This record gives sequence, C-alpha cells and structure tokens, in this order.
Amino acid sequence: MKKWLYLFFVPFIFVACSNDRGYDYLENSLLGIFSKQESDDYITKQLEKAIKLKNKEAFALALIYLEGNSEEIFDKYLKKSNGYAEYFKALLLKKQNGSENEILELLESAAKQGFNKAYYVMGDIYENKLEFTKAQEYFKKGKDSGDFLSLRSYEAGKNMMNYYKKIETLNKKMSEGNISTDEKKELGTLLVERTQYAGKAYDILKDFLVENYPPALYAKAKVLEGDGKTDEAIKIYQDTLFKNKYYLSAYEIAKKLADENKSYDTALLPLEDVKSDEILINSYMGFLYENLGNFKEAEKYYLKAVAKNDIDTMYYLGKMYETQNELKKAKNMYTKAYSLGSSEAGERLAFLYENEEQSKNTAQSEILKNKEAKKILERLSKNDIDSATVALSSYYPKNSNKVRILNLKAAVDQYPEAYYNLGVYYFNKKKNKKSKFYFIAAKSTGFDIGDFYEAFLKN
Repeated sequence: MKKWLYLFFVPFIFVACSNDRGYDYLENSLLGIFSKQESDDYITKQLEKAIKLKNKEAFALALIYLEGNSEEIFDKYLKKSNGYAEYFKALLLKKQNGSENEILELLESAAKQGFNKAYYVMGDIYENKLEFTKAQEYFKKGKDSGDFLSLRSYEAGKNMMNYYKKIETLNKKMSEGNISTDEKKELGTLLVERTQYAGKAYDILKDFLVENYPPALYAKAKVLEGDGKTDEAIKIYQDTLFKNKYYLSAYEIAKKLADENKSYDTALLPLEDVKSDEILINSYMGFLYENLGNFKEAEKYYLKAVAKNDIDTMYYLGKMYETQNELKKAKNMYTKAYSLGSSEAGERLAFLYENEEQSKNTAQSEILKNKEAKKILERLSKNDIDSATVALSSYYPKNSNKVRILNLKAAVDQYPEAYYNLGVYYFNKKKNKKSKFYFIAAKSTGFDIGDFYEAFLKN
C-alpha cells in the first residue's frame, strides 16, 4: 500500500445515501485511508462501489492506495467504465515497466471510449522514444478532443519540429548502425539543447568527453546532479562557462546564484557574458531584471522569448504586467498563453475576469459569478487541474453538494486547500467530526487554517 499521511481522530463512517456518481463511497475510502481505523478490505469495497458507478477519482485513488492490487479491480471494469479502467491499468503497467504494447493497446481502448487524456500519455510514450512525429499525432488527437495537456504539448512541439525531425533522422541512423561521428555528435547536442533527455544525450556524447566538448560535459554534469553529486556538476558548469562560454552552463550558474543567494544582479553576469539569443536565456534574464525591479529591461527580454512563442514566458510576462497593474496587457498575454495550453495563465485570466466583475458590483457576494471566469475554470477542472477545481467550487453556494464534490476531486490528489474547504463545508453543516478531520488534514500539509478554526479544533 502507498504510505499516506495518517491522521488520528475519532473514527466514524458515514453511509452513502444519495450517491452522486459514487462520491459518498469515494469519501468513505478517503476517510478510511487517512484515519487508519478501517481495514484494507473495507477501503477496497468502498472504492469498488464508487468504481462501479464509474467514478474516475475512485480509479485514481485505487491506483494510488492499492498499487499492484488495483489491477484485479481494473480488470473487472475493462470496457465498462468509459475507458477509466483501461487508462489507470495502463498507468499501473507503465509504473511497473510492463509491456509497452499492452500499455498502448489499453490507452488506445481508453481513448476510443472517450477518455481523451489517454492521447497525452500515448504522445508522451512516443516522445520518450524520440518518435516526435508520432507523438505529435497523438497530442493533436488529444488537443482536438479537448485534452488540455495534449494542447500544451502539441503547441510546444510545433515550435520544435525542425529540430525533432533532425533528431528522428539521426536516431534512425544510429539504430541502424550507420551514423557518422559528426552525426552522432550532432544528435547528442540536439538532445542536450532541444529536449529534456540529458541522460540519453550523455549516453551518446560520452565518447566526446576526451575532447572536452561542452555539450558532452554539460550532459555529464546534469547526470551527476541527478545522482546528487551537485559539487562535481557545478565545477563542470563553471569550467564550460569560463572556458567555452556555453550558454546552458551560464543558465545553470545564474539559476543557482538566484535561487540560493537571491543574487539577481550577480546572476545576470554569466548570462550577459555568453551573449546568447536562446529562449531560455532571454526568458531568465527577464526574470532576473523583474526581480531587480527593472521592469523595462525585464519586458524587453521577456518579449524576445515571447516572439519565439515560448508559452511559459507568456505567462511570466502576464504576471509581471498584472503586478504592475497593466491589466489590459496582462489579460492579452494570459489569453495568448491560455490558448496555447497554459493552465496557470488560464487561472490568472479567470481571476482577472472575476475581479472586474466584483468591481462592478457594490454588493459583495460570497459566490463568484463571472461567466467567462467560470467557463475557464470548468475547462481546466475537467482536465484535472486541482487548483482550478478548488477555485471552481467558489462559484457554488457554500452548502452545495457541488462544493463538496469538487473539493473531494482535489482531495484525492492530497491538495491542501481542498482539505481546508471540506473542513469549512462540514463546519457550516455542523458536522464537527468530519470538519475537524479535514482541518487536521489541511494542517498536516502545512496549510494555515487560521485562528478561528484553530480554536475550533481545540474545543
């Protein structure tokens, strides 16, 4: 079983009266897991009751809590659960390094049954195999079916396809054993500079360490850092920066100076030294100038990265505009980033829409009302973005069962604010035992529940 943070409180069981797609049974399972007062058999039975009602979160919780034992349950509901059983069984097999063919077959079946997130996972599998064209096909299918993660991956991949096609060509040559030395070096360099696969890059480039080839040394440093050998990695970053002015090493040094020492002015020096026009460098220089309070320079560098369609930088620039109260610019930047798959930008855009709504109304309401904001949050929540799901619950009356269900969805992922909101929900319902349980759960994550509810817990 997965190790959860177990909480000690007065045990209780609440009976499922009016099921809303199994959320009563799901909550019974959650309470049983956290309290450590119920048997595995009881928890499994509650989960299976929810699963029988095609509750997606119950499938997710079964995978988390039952781990390998969840396979038997998933097998019972293949072809009977809108693709959920296939999808979560595929995730289980992926975790267990199971048969790739079986995993892909399960995901294809899940997608055919309408569970569109399966397209993203298939795309990710092919991307990890460096089959980027195939990955983009699945990301496009997911995007066209409404999956938000697929949208983000597809749009990001579009910008990189010239590099990706070259990687595919060279990787095919290497697999066939007819790649030249220069081509092998080019393949490794592309993997270092245009993908997240530093380990794969190092396997290819380690033959070039003897000639002190900067991308090979950088790939080695990333592998060392991943193994916890940070000091050795930093030495390599420093060497390749000072001797070769390698831009990725400049970024690593700058980031460490900023993260560990908040030395934003010093962090600019290696980036200025390498004089690179790469997206990564421009975006990070924008971040550093923003933290130094030089917003004009920050905007200049952010816009350089935005001009190359970098989605993350669009969000960063939108946030800077928002903090400077340039709300029209912020909305425009958030809208662009959201359209390309940034959930963070979508949430900030919803926040701005709601603020505009509130400013028009003299009578403040506990329930949020802006239709555009709600529409954005509904889309993100449907795509399992927990923060959006929790925010969406503010659009319903505080005692509404919809508030409970939305926060239960996020609670399955152990999202702290969801616990807090459930505590408030049951407090308002005068169900103090349940309320205290969720407040304790929220506190256990470090979430501040406030003095009022702290006092309530002590009574």
